[in-house]
Amino acid sequence: MGLINNIRQKLARRALLQEHQKLRRQRRSTNLDDARTVGLLYYLPDEDTYKQVEELIKLLSDNNLKVRVACFTDNKIQPHYFIPKLSQDILIPKDISWLGKPEKAFVADFIAEEFDILIDLSLEEHFPLLYLAAMSKAAMKIGRFDESHQQFYDMMIHTTAVSSLREFADQILHYLQMFNNTDQV
Repeated sequence: MGLINNIRQKLARRALLQEHQKLRRQRRSTNLDDARTVGLLYYLPDEDTYKQVEELIKLLSDNNLKVRVACFTDNKIQPHYFIPKLSQDILIPKDISWLGKPEKAFVADFIAEEFDILIDLSLEEHFPLLYLAAMSKAAMKIGRFDESHQQFYDMMIHTTAVSSLREFADQILHYLQMFNNTDQV
C-alpha cells in the first residue's frame, strides 16, 4: 500500500502544481484592520480543536470580519460536535477524490471567493486543505512554513513540532496586526 500511496501523492501534487500555474489572482497585503473577509482552513481531529477554532471565529467576527470556514476531518462521518452553519463547511474522506481533490458542492464557491485574507491553520499537511489554499483566489494567503508550499502562500509562519493550534493562530493574528501598519517601525 505504501508504494501506491506514494504514487498517488506524487500524481496529486503534480496535478495541483499544474492547476495552480493557471490560477490568476490579485495579490494584496492586508492587515486585520483593513480586511473585511477572512477564509479559514483547518484540520478537525477532535472537539477541542473545534472549540478553539470557534473562539477564533468569534474573535474575528467581533472585529467586523466576515469569516468563512472549511475544515477536513479523517472521520468517516461528520463529527457530532461539528455544528454546520451557513459560513462553515466540512470535508470528510468520501468528499475527496482518489487524487486528494475535494469534490463537494461548496468547494468551487470557496475557491472563487476573493477573501482579503486566507488563513490555513493546518499544523501538518492535509492535501484537501492544501488544495483549497493553493487554488483560492484570496488576496493574501497565510499558512505554516513548508519549503514545498512556498508557491501557494504569500506569508508562511514557522511552527515547531510542539506548537498548538491556539499558539499558531495567535502568531498569525500577531503578525497580521503588525503587517502593513504605518504605525510600526
